[in-house]
Amino acid sequence: MYKQKSKIIEQIQSYHKQVAQLYFGLYEKVENEEIKLLIYDLYQHEKFRESYLEKHKKIAKAMNCWLGFPSNKLSNQISECFKNIKTGPDLSMADLIKIELYFDNCLIKLYNILASENELNETMINIFYYMLKKTKKEETILAKMLNNSKENTHYKFTVQNI
Repeated sequence: MYKQKSKIIEQIQSYHKQVAQLYFGLYEKVENEEIKLLIYDLYQHEKFRESYLEKHKKIAKAMNCWLGFPSNKLSNQISECFKNIKTGPDLSMADLIKIELYFDNCLIKLYNILASENELNETMINIFYYMLKKTKKEETILAKMLNNSKENTHYKFTVQNI
């Protein structure tokens, strides 16, 4: 099934919008000011990611790029990312970093799906490959932050089980 590249980018933007909404909901619930500041930064980061993709969506729309890609595969992966997320007003800094690592890991899966499709040529996947690399780099930084935090927990286990 062929789908416009701009519509695929729109789906990724939707993911960022949903993550941003989750963070904003947490921001309104949490009372700890330090945690609240980090949540707001994460909210802003997701809004930036969403707006960053806007220019690429406009370019793809103007170029009328179509990709042979099963769109339900991407939709299913996005839906899967929002299952079983445990949040509450008493989040610790480590909990919040684990949640962001979880969402980055989901995003990496999404970009891997997009970048690995055989029918996509190199120029068409450029933005997806770039975003994949960028997200992996951010995930590494967050993992180091978690390891250096006072509340050091087992990252690989908890990210898999959030």
